[in-house]
Amino acid sequence: MTIQAPGRDAFVPGGPGRRLTTGVDAVLVVATAGAILAWVLGRPLLYTSTAPVLSPFTAFSLLILAVVRQARLHAQTWPLSLGLAMTGLVLGGNVSSILLLAIMPPGLWASFDGIVLTSVMTSIGLVLFSLYDIAIVLRETPRSAFILDDVLLHLALVPGGLSLLGYLLGNPTYLSVPADPRVGISLLEMALMALYAIGAVISNPRLFLWGFLAEGWANRVVFAGLFANQFVAPLLVGLALSPRGAKGPGIELFVMLAGVVTTISFLLLQARVRQRQPG
Repeated sequence: MTIQAPGRDAFVPGGPGRRLTTGVDAVLVVATAGAILAWVLGRPLLYTSTAPVLSPFTAFSLLILAVVRQARLHAQTWPLSLGLAMTGLVLGGNVSSILLLAIMPPGLWASFDGIVLTSVMTSIGLVLFSLYDIAIVLRETPRSAFILDDVLLHLALVPGGLSLLGYLLGNPTYLSVPADPRVGISLLEMALMALYAIGAVISNPRLFLWGFLAEGWANRVVFAGLFANQFVAPLLVGLALSPRGAKGPGIELFVMLAGVVTTISFLLLQARVRQRQPG
């Protein structure tokens, strides 16, 4: 049985979408390459020993993902197998990083003064981005009740949103591993991962979300409300009920999780309703 890859039009946007994605990825490539070079030279960007910093492994992962996406967009002869292998490298590397942090004694990897490991939350986001990238390459985004592509992208934003909540509330639990405060999602890392997510959305015009938003302003207002419920409501709840600088999970975490479930469930139900409509 032969598996046939989708045509290039299945995941390559045209016109403004291509140009915007190229611009986003250009910023990503320059920023991540600069971050890696800074680590090599022994002068990492925005380094501090008391707060999360951008790991060179995170920068390398984002660099690979951005390069693969641009090669897919612009190189007519780009081998599918090479793209999958490079994305698989990011996927496997971050799964290994999660296992490493789970198994290795914290005191051991916290003693690595010259390097910073990728945090578990960051690796989860990168794993989800990799799975999304593999999914859209292997098949065209289908019109289905199970909108896998949208779900993967949406979930990939959660670790960054939770860490941003940690910064705004001053809660170190959402930011890093206690054994090494450098291991976490820094503001620079959040910005770079957000850029990659923006490029992922722009570069796939067949996402269910695009069709849903295109149906009218009512849908856009509804989705804006769901988005605010997921990311803004937890902040308001945290500011109101959690003392600034408090450690440990607070009620805002459960509000965010409820918002994630609500948004994904709503989109899945809408996809199911659309699939059942004639034509």
